[in-house]
Amino acid sequence: MDGQAPADETFEAQAWLAAIVENSDDAILSKTLDSIILTWNAGAERLFGYAAEEAIGSPVTMLIPEDRPSEEDHILGRLRAGERVDHFETIRRHRDGSLIDVSLTVSPVRNAAGEIIGASKIARDITELKRSRTGQSILLREMNHRIKNIFSLIGGLVSLSVRANKDSS
Repeated sequence: MDGQAPADETFEAQAWLAAIVENSDDAILSKTLDSIILTWNAGAERLFGYAAEEAIGSPVTMLIPEDRPSEEDHILGRLRAGERVDHFETIRRHRDGSLIDVSLTVSPVRNAAGEIIGASKIARDITELKRSRTGQSILLREMNHRIKNIFSLIGGLVSLSVRANKDSS
């Protein structure tokens, strides 16, 4: 070993973890079981447009569009049951009101006694991925349509050719 005491190693590990969270491109936040935001990293600032000082202490529902009122209740219900919500694709609202496609992972946070006291949320912007999927879907439908047209044309030409051969015999 390097002579460090276990407390020093624990502190160093916690500092590393804090640096990883703070420097992540993903939005990482924590909230209480009452949906009040407790922590907010720089990724969350970039993704949602709120400074940490504005977000911390506010309800996480400020990020949820009005047409999705039951999402937070559903997530909280699963958390209270000790479940993790993994890669849930949804929409969240930016500070300017624009909508953002995100993939959410929500995990329960437990205290030393093992009781669930809150949740950590990781949100990843998937707007470009969704646009790409939509573009691919449109392209595939167009290709399918064109191929059907080509087969119809070929079928018609074959029928005409068969009729022409019968007429000339």
